[in-house]
Amino acid sequence: MLVAQNFAGAVATFDATMAAALPEAKLAETWQSILQGSGAFEAVESVRVERVAKYELAIVTCKFAKTKLEVSIPYDQAGKVAGLNFTPPTEPYRDPPYVDRSKFDERDVTVGSGEWALPGTLALPKGMGPFRAVVLVHGSGPNDRDESVGANKPFKDLSGALASRGIAVVRYDKRTKVHPGKLAKLTDATIDHEIVDDAIAAVELLRTIKEIDQAHIVVVGHSLGGFAAPRIGAKSKHIAGLAILAGSTRPIPDMMLEQMEYMASLDPNAATALASTIAEVKTAQARIKELQAGGAVKPGEFILGGQAAYWSDIGRYDVLAVAKKYAKPMFIAQGGRDYQVTLVDFEAFKKALAKRKNVTFKLYAELNHLFGAGIGKSSPAEYQQRVAVDQRLVDDLAAWVGALK
Repeated sequence: MLVAQNFAGAVATFDATMAAALPEAKLAETWQSILQGSGAFEAVESVRVERVAKYELAIVTCKFAKTKLEVSIPYDQAGKVAGLNFTPPTEPYRDPPYVDRSKFDERDVTVGSGEWALPGTLALPKGMGPFRAVVLVHGSGPNDRDESVGANKPFKDLSGALASRGIAVVRYDKRTKVHPGKLAKLTDATIDHEIVDDAIAAVELLRTIKEIDQAHIVVVGHSLGGFAAPRIGAKSKHIAGLAILAGSTRPIPDMMLEQMEYMASLDPNAATALASTIAEVKTAQARIKELQAGGAVKPGEFILGGQAAYWSDIGRYDVLAVAKKYAKPMFIAQGGRDYQVTLVDFEAFKKALAKRKNVTFKLYAELNHLFGAGIGKSSPAEYQQRVAVDQRLVDDLAAWVGALK
């Protein structure tokens, strides 16, 4: 059905949670992104089926023009699709050259407690401390603690890099990955439920660890995590500063449209396929603006995979206004080749915070959304190739954290 672009038919096979999280427009966008990065679909090479807890997991190895991908499709007991994940054939992760594992240890931790508890990893430099510390906050989607995207693990890169330089790091699996079903059932879910509450819980976890310098705990947010970072800072008294990496400033539907139009510009074949999806997102965009202007919420209403309350909440959150009021130091970094969060957002931060002497701005012309280096126009295809987080960002971020007063 994906190959035939029968996205409505595909969604009809989903369970309730999947149908809410990946509606027709979002599924179409996801598939077009896969084709942009991997080339045209050519064939199914093999299928294997495994029993995983209560699910039958089908793992389908697919050949595309540029690469191979494994498509994982779990089926529940009713035969409904309960997940959909595209990954390159598994290759062992290798640390970038700037990571020195002789200088730190890693251990499992739990971020938060009770029904929303999340598994995570603490990278702790060797020695007595006290060590300055960082909490890594993910972008949109059901991210794991490494923020895995294609062949890349930018949070694993950053964690090892900072820990090698004497800075402790907590990273954790996102709530949308660990508790998607429970989150989808909330009728009042906001960006606090998705991102903010867990980031603050990670800060509180660090404050219980004796080797941590409690006066120098920093939140580092990437993409949507960068968008949420000023809100996290405003809600916690125990954060020494914020680092915003490719932080968005504009309405999410606007940026979705911009991204799809950009992808369509890269490939004439994609332009035709994306046309109906773009039209659907424009309809959703209009509805979201109605909600944010005070429009009545329809019972059980989902838009672009999010509940109406979620969009109303984001509409009330003015990231630039909150960042202006946040008095502590900030580090704001942007890749010049990023097509997901662009120079428009970076310049918006610069303009809003131009009079602030304790805000550091860094623009890296050759870097993409994951802060990996490349040349020419960026595209989803880059994410299928392993490119570590650039050392310039690592060095600048580590120096900034180390210099905080």
